[in-house]
Amino acid sequence: MPTMSKLAGGAGGPPGWGCGWADLPRDLLESVLGRLPVPDSLRFPAVCAAWQSAAGAAAGPQAALSPWLMLPFNPTARRGGGDAKFAEARFLSLAEGRAYAIRQPAPAASDRVCVGSSPDGWLVTADACSELQLLNPVTGAQVQLPSVATLPFVDASRGADGRVVSYELRCCFTDDDGCGEVLIPPETLAPDRLPYEVYEKAILVAAPRRIAPSGSWGGYAVLLICQPLSRLAVARAGDTEWTLLDTPARCWVDAVRASSEDGADGRQRRAFYTMDAAGRVEAWDMDATPPASRSRAIAPPCCCSSLACAMSAACRRYLVELAPGHLLQVHRLRGAAHARHTWEPRPERVEYTTTSVELFEWKAGAAAEARDHLPRWAQVDGKSSSRVLGGRALFLGKNTSVCAPVDGGGCPGLRGNCVYFTDDGPWSHERCHEVAPDVGVLDLADGSYRPPRGAARDLLWKWPPPVWVFPSLAG
Repeated sequence: MPTMSKLAGGAGGPPGWGCGWADLPRDLLESVLGRLPVPDSLRFPAVCAAWQSAAGAAAGPQAALSPWLMLPFNPTARRGGGDAKFAEARFLSLAEGRAYAIRQPAPAASDRVCVGSSPDGWLVTADACSELQLLNPVTGAQVQLPSVATLPFVDASRGADGRVVSYELRCCFTDDDGCGEVLIPPETLAPDRLPYEVYEKAILVAAPRRIAPSGSWGGYAVLLICQPLSRLAVARAGDTEWTLLDTPARCWVDAVRASSEDGADGRQRRAFYTMDAAGRVEAWDMDATPPASRSRAIAPPCCCSSLACAMSAACRRYLVELAPGHLLQVHRLRGAAHARHTWEPRPERVEYTTTSVELFEWKAGAAAEARDHLPRWAQVDGKSSSRVLGGRALFLGKNTSVCAPVDGGGCPGLRGNCVYFTDDGPWSHERCHEVAPDVGVLDLADGSYRPPRGAARDLLWKWPPPVWVFPSLAG
């Protein structure tokens, strides 16, 4: 079979093959494009008009299915043009064990904090003034979300130039007898502090899509778990402010997008699940009026094992949807830093590390609790985890909780029945800049623990905290 150089080689090539790279057959170009890593796919259309046309007709690269780890910056690296900020972000492809640097749109990548990551390839980021944006870090597409000052408990103080100089955070809660409210004196925060003090996690309930003929972004919906009191706020395409949901007085710790389903009008309904600190789950309708006003309890509390309960302060819960009507609750257990792993760059600087996980499965229609008649959670042991995950892997962290296919899915170097995790300790400005991140891979079959492929050196650095990215050229 002729090589690419022979096909483009002109006089030395077979008759009818043309005389240059621009004359390669369309089907061959599309085949090559489908095998390229995402960064190379971005450069592919720039070769010539014929390659640009082939890229537009292609369905998209398989490499986009391979998760990436967004890496901390090397503070000793030289930055071009004398700019003190990093314009590029670095991403480790787990499948290739190779890092890519991709230039990001303003604001500078070093001025952003990622508070959410979706399987569609979009991140939810906060800039130096704590304003939130949707960002596709591969294509550079960006969507501005409503100002944080539209949250009912946040007030912004601005200088003469209109820039935010501080935020005032107000808080009140119901008193013990439920007859009144107790006000807490307002707290003043610097403009960049809200990602640490207010934003717990952002969930992209629906991804942005281009609206013809204007080309503007529409169709998106975002859920924000925010402090104080772990409340829920939503923003949809076209909204000018965040809407605070009237929820029960619970500590919401995680949320996840639900699979789309058709409503009575034939349109797909956008829904999500929320989980509180006790493991109770509720289902919400994003398209209800007012937004998400209708919710229903679907799963009862979920108890850890006796070991986990004894370590409750070091237990972090995540919620994952495996399939419609099939949920997984993951309890991530952490202990004191263990120095037996020689790959850890500075074990003495790691204040805790992940030691194990516990899995609990919930299915609609399963055996119900007698008290509330809700299907109960069933613990999944190591032998059963491969059946439940079915060749998939869990990707967990402060910004995401996703179950993604890896076995047989074009992701060499990644293994199913494993938990890939990033740091999820209590975020603070000081901690995120001073403590080595807790990043690694747990094999559920044998309990073994190892670093992500190719990541050991980059985890010497601490800022920004590493997060999972699911690259996509859509958007």
